[in-house]
Amino acid sequence: MARGAGPSPRPLLLLLLLLLSWAPPGAESRKVVVQAPSQVHGFLGQTVELPCNLQPLEPGVQVTQVTWMRRELSGEAHSVAVFHPTQGPSFPEPGRLHFAVAKPGGELRDASLVVSGLRAEDEANYTCEFATFPQGSGSARTWLRVLAEPENHVDIQEDLLGPEPVATARCVSTGGRPAPRVFWSSSLPDRNVIVTQTPGLLPGTFNITSQFNFTPSRELIHQNVTCRVEHESFKEPILLPLTLNVRYPPEVSISGYDGNWYLGQNEVMLNCHGDGNPEPTDYVWSTIRGSLPTSAVAKGSRLHIHTVDKSINTTFICRATNTLGTRQAELIVQLKDEPPGGSNSGLTLAIILPIIIVAVLILAGIVFWQLKKSGRCCGKPPVNRTESYSPVNTQQDLPQENGRGAGGKS
Repeated sequence: MARGAGPSPRPLLLLLLLLLSWAPPGAESRKVVVQAPSQVHGFLGQTVELPCNLQPLEPGVQVTQVTWMRRELSGEAHSVAVFHPTQGPSFPEPGRLHFAVAKPGGELRDASLVVSGLRAEDEANYTCEFATFPQGSGSARTWLRVLAEPENHVDIQEDLLGPEPVATARCVSTGGRPAPRVFWSSSLPDRNVIVTQTPGLLPGTFNITSQFNFTPSRELIHQNVTCRVEHESFKEPILLPLTLNVRYPPEVSISGYDGNWYLGQNEVMLNCHGDGNPEPTDYVWSTIRGSLPTSAVAKGSRLHIHTVDKSINTTFICRATNTLGTRQAELIVQLKDEPPGGSNSGLTLAIILPIIIVAVLILAGIVFWQLKKSGRCCGKPPVNRTESYSPVNTQQDLPQENGRGAGGKS
């Protein structure tokens, strides 16, 4: 080794590395701790506060600055508010944001940020960061949700002028953020539901329209359906009941003919039923030949037939009309030549006659069997069933002739 050379630098380098890597006991407790809620809800157009609080620091540690950063959904981050202990707040967009309690010259522990006039684009991740000396920095993140409570209503729309009438029960939820969820609850079969979504009046809001389409009919009168709207701003779903009191053209049918009308019958009647909403106001009777028979008289929904003749053997037509239209029904009448009882007499005789014949044969068989058993048929002599007896002694029983007994002397 050359004379006058200093000590080797290797031990000094090792000593420096040991000093840098060594930390005094309890150094982990000096970490800067910041507390903030993971999520905050605010309503569109209103004011919301983003809480942010610094936990107590070690003695001698000072806060040098507070910074609020906003990270967009795209991942881009930028500063929205800065507070310096002596210089006070600074905002890139002044007027809508301010610190809730932080004041210049005061103890900077609460950096809660207030946002006024919430917009849809304010929804993002916000990071609150405290910079200190000499401990360094600490931060906490909050997700700001911007909500808008929708307005909801139900109604019925009718399209009754086309060839097939159609009605629609509508459930409309407007101005919601995020988009509300709309459902129908009904016992009706063959439901045809169409849901559409459109932008709301305010930016970032949505309108949802759910259409429950059906054909108006008598069976749907007073039926109930319910629209159910779900949204994050509701404590529980909104239920909107609706009664389907819809209008529809008449549904026409004819009654009164039982299939047993006959020539010469008197005073029969047909009834025309025009079930519609509103009720039909006009009924017109006719036949496929045109005008009514002379013995038929129309009185509103009833057709009186005084005498059933050959002209009644036709097809009757009834037209019922309400404010929505006219519909008709047809009924074919086929007359009989005689009353139902007369036409059935031959059938009745055909049923009863075999029964009588069978009964006679059974009775004859019984009589024949009795005669055969007694021997009075088939050429056999009758059996003498009289008991035998001894002849009477006539000599003893007869009186004596000439006053003499059987053994007397003359």
